[in-house]
Order: sequence, then structure tokens, then C-alpha cells
Amino acid sequence: MNKNITYAFIFVTVSLLLSACGKTTSVKPTPTPAPKVFEMPLSDRPLITLTPRDDGHMLYLKISKIPSSIISMEYEVIYTAKDNSSEIEKGLGDTVKDVTSILERNLLLGTESCTNGCKYKYDEGVTGGTITLNFINKDGQSSTYESPFVIKSSAEFKKDGKLTLAVDNFSVTPKTKISGNDYFTLYRNYRGGFTVSSNGTNSIVGDYPQP
Repeated sequence: MNKNITYAFIFVTVSLLLSACGKTTSVKPTPTPAPKVFEMPLSDRPLITLTPRDDGHMLYLKISKIPSSIISMEYEVIYTAKDNSSEIEKGLGDTVKDVTSILERNLLLGTESCTNGCKYKYDEGVTGGTITLNFINKDGQSSTYESPFVIKSSAEFKKDGKLTLAVDNFSVTPKTKISGNDYFTLYRNYRGGFTVSSNGTNSIVGDYPQP
């Protein structure tokens, strides 16, 4: 009788242990809260320029008239370059704290090494990309500006006869002859319409309304 009780006790204990080992505890992931967004009033939107350097290998980003309610921002530029016969996607960006009314950044389209004197390797075949800016206010809300951009030399401009943002089906044709050996960029204006910037002073530079 005692042996039967002992065997039964062992059987129940082993069964419970096996049952416990077979159970899995499912943990529900905590959902990531959606970022809070706000629509920045048109009159408050900063002025944005994306000007190419005279060799086309750098873009000068200038953001002015930033509202005092903006305390930080993020910027990112994604573009496509050519490596022999292949196309590769490149990118650069950063988060800026303690934003003031003006922010300027030099965006190198390539790589820089300053271990023993600065050396540069420029990306070739860059014809455009996308720029994204996130403006974050004191309440932790974010307002986003995003635009495609194209970059073109005077020689390419003369050959094509216009600057075109294909995704927006928008083109700018110069009213006068393009002179010099300048570079040009075309992108959306944060306040509406489009903007052409250049390292030179050609008459095509300026803002264009939405057609």
C-alpha cells in the first residue's frame, strides 16, 4: 500500500513538472506610441534653401526664420550615386538640439577623412534625392517637411533646356541663356510652390508658384 502511494506521488509530481515545462508564457509587446504631429501654420514655416557648391559636390542647407517654439530638429538627405555601372543609395543626417532661429549645415555628397589632413572622396553621378526635415516643438510634437530635389550643372541644363521634378510633374525653363559653369537645384518650397537655387546669379534662381 505504501509503495502504491509512493508511485502515485512520483507520477503526479513528474506529470506536474512536465506540464509546467511544456507551458509557454506569451508576453504581449508594448505598442510604440505614434509620434505626435502638428501642422505648422504657413506663416510660421521656416525658409529653406538648398544651394549647390560650385563643383556640385556639396549642398549648403540653410534654414532661417525658425519659430521660437521649435527646440530641436532632425535632417536627412538621401541620394543616389553611381559606382561604375551600379547605382547605390547614400545618405547623411543628424539631430540638432537647442535650435535657434537660423540653422546652417554643409552637406558633403561623399566621404571625408581627416586623420592626417582632410581628404575627400566625392560621389559621382549624383542627380538628386530627397531631403527631410523634422521640426520638434516644446510639446514634443513634430512637423515634417519633405521634398525631392534635383541637381544639375550648367552644361546639363543647356542640354536638357529645363530643370524638372518628375515626381511633381513640374519644370522650370530659363527665359534667358544659362551662362557660366554653375550648378542648380530644384525642390519644393516649404511655404508652397518650388524654389531654384544656384551657386551663381542666373536669372532662373528664385521661387516659383504652384501651377
